[in-house]
Amino acid sequence: MVKRILILSDTHGAFEITKAIIDKFGPFKMILHCGDYLYHGPRNPIPADYDPISLSTLFKDMGDRLVGVKGNCDSEIDLTLIGKDRLPDSIVVHINGLDIYLYHGHRKESFPFERGLVISGHTHLRRLVREGSLLLLNPGSPSLPKDASPGSFGTIDFKKREISVFNLTGARSEGETF
Repeated sequence: MVKRILILSDTHGAFEITKAIIDKFGPFKMILHCGDYLYHGPRNPIPADYDPISLSTLFKDMGDRLVGVKGNCDSEIDLTLIGKDRLPDSIVVHINGLDIYLYHGHRKESFPFERGLVISGHTHLRRLVREGSLLLLNPGSPSLPKDASPGSFGTIDFKKREISVFNLTGARSEGETF
C-alpha cells in the first residue's frame, strides 16, 4: 500500500528547494508531477536555485516513483534528462482506491470521472477545493509562486485520508479528507 505521495508542479529547474521538500517532508513512496520540470520558461524569472542538471538527475534517479505529465515548458531534451522518453498530456492513475487525474493545466480539460481527485499546475497558485464529488488540487509552485507564499507543494496521506497543501516552511495552508 502506498502511504504518502508528494505532489509537485512547476519546479522549473529549482534543485535545492525540490530536494529540501523531499528530504525534509518525506519519505514519499511516489511523486506526482504536473509538468514544467526543468526549464524556467520565457515568461518567468530564473529561480534563485536554478540547477536543471542536478534536478534532472534527482528526478531520473526516482525512476518509476516519479509519475507525471508534460507541461507547456517541457521539451524533448528535458524529458530525456529526467529519464522519460515521452510523457502524456494527461494521465489517470488509481492508487489505493483513489482515482486521480493529472494534467498540466494550460489547456481546458474534460475530466474523465465525476468522483476523485483532479490535479493540475501551470498557474503557480496553490488551491484545493471541493466541487461536488471532485477534489481539485493545484499544488502551486515551490520555485516561482505567483502569490504571497514562499512556494508550495501538496501531499496525499492515505493513512489519514487527507490531501493537503503546504508552504515551504511546512505550514499546512489547505486540507481536505477523501
